[in-house]
Amino acid sequence: MEEIKQPTKGVLTPLPTVEELRAALSASEQSSTRRLVAALFDEGTFSELGVYTMRKFSEDGSGAASLSPDGVICGYGAVDGRLVFVFAQDDTRTDGAMDERHASKIVSLYEMALKNGAPVVGVFNSKGADLYEGVSALAAYGRVMKKVAEASGRIPQIAIVAGCCTGSAALIASMFDFTVTVQGSPFYVHDSEGGEGNLLASTFIAKDEKAAARDARVLLAYLPSSASDGVLQATPADSINRSLGKVDFAGDLSRLLRALTDNGVMQEITRDFSPEMLTAFAFLGGVRCGVLGNRFVGEGRTMDAAAARKAARFVSFCDAFSLPIVTFVDASGFSDCDARGVGTYASDLASLAFAYAGAEVPKITVILGRAIGGAFTVLGSKAMGADVVFALEDAEISALPSDAAVAFAWNDRVMLDPEAAIENAEDLEDTRTVPPISTNREELEDAWRRSLASPAPAACRGEVDDIITVDEMRRRILSSLYMLSGKGVLGARRHPILPL
Repeated sequence: MEEIKQPTKGVLTPLPTVEELRAALSASEQSSTRRLVAALFDEGTFSELGVYTMRKFSEDGSGAASLSPDGVICGYGAVDGRLVFVFAQDDTRTDGAMDERHASKIVSLYEMALKNGAPVVGVFNSKGADLYEGVSALAAYGRVMKKVAEASGRIPQIAIVAGCCTGSAALIASMFDFTVTVQGSPFYVHDSEGGEGNLLASTFIAKDEKAAARDARVLLAYLPSSASDGVLQATPADSINRSLGKVDFAGDLSRLLRALTDNGVMQEITRDFSPEMLTAFAFLGGVRCGVLGNRFVGEGRTMDAAAARKAARFVSFCDAFSLPIVTFVDASGFSDCDARGVGTYASDLASLAFAYAGAEVPKITVILGRAIGGAFTVLGSKAMGADVVFALEDAEISALPSDAAVAFAWNDRVMLDPEAAIENAEDLEDTRTVPPISTNREELEDAWRRSLASPAPAACRGEVDDIITVDEMRRRILSSLYMLSGKGVLGARRHPILPL
């Protein structure tokens, strides 16, 4: 029988007492990160997990024992009564540096959030990786990235950049669905960027930590808890039969949206990135929806690559989380693009077409003004899978703008001799099908708009379901939403959301 030996005598590292652990944590109890977390949740509902997780002893390489709290706070609580998980890096605790335990706490939090089908809010405020961890710290970033990617399209993720967020941390924050950035926070992969690009792509830009927490709460109010929730419909806070009357929305789509939405409330997001494309969340008849369209209506605006990319990501998010998509169209086509951007432009437009074609949620389109060329096709047309398409009576739907169409097809109808024009015009039996003859090119363009480019031909061909007025727009949209409320509930496919 093997002899049992006594353990080798030596000096053991003393285990900390409860009092010592609490003392180590006390220094960070009043940090800005703690205040942000408190402001995020309903009062008294936040519960922390892994409270006493400490850094490894001798983390500074000196060999001396240390007792330092890990740099990330993890926990859960209620936001407007709904379960939400949070991890918050705190630069007052070992500079919020990333290491293995730091990553393990975040990964464990994500696993609980996924099991419970609840959103995750991540607060980024870290000076970087733990230098003494070496490659293990780099692997720690990778583990968090992988978990964020796994959660994409399954639960909503909101990043709050409330301090230093550079290098790999900036990559992680940008992988989230939405980003709220506190003004002045370093947010870049390399300082040569200057942080401006990431700031513009932020969902909201907050003046301080309290405002950032408020913005995150606002976002959560419009989002489902998980992708499995389906189309969410609550008791309408506004009359479903309300007429709009006369709405002067020329110049800004947001005016029309405030008239349409329940109690005139909507929440626009990512306004500073490609502001000409408006993306917002709203309630329509109690149904949570995503709405988008060209902000500047009535101006003959075109769509550029950034607008297409912004719209594509928004459509993709709404599809992943069963939010019906209501699209408002007023675009004269695509913007001109120089030779250097041709490849990128085509790719961005293709992403928008791909997003609309693949979206399985209810899709309703309203053509407000111009729907010219490819803009008609990719912005929620019947051909791309829209369930219902409406057009206003004075909408213009055509392959080319009226001036270009007349120059291409009716240029020979422009007569230099006024008497010859009148004589030839009298010979025409049906001006609805035969091009008129005129000495005024503007008259021909107006005739093109009223005949070949009016919504009537599109409706006759089944590409427009009905021609409506502004007054009845809310009632018709709500009726369509209720009819389509069961769409996509069965067999809905989960897909990740690519960064903007």
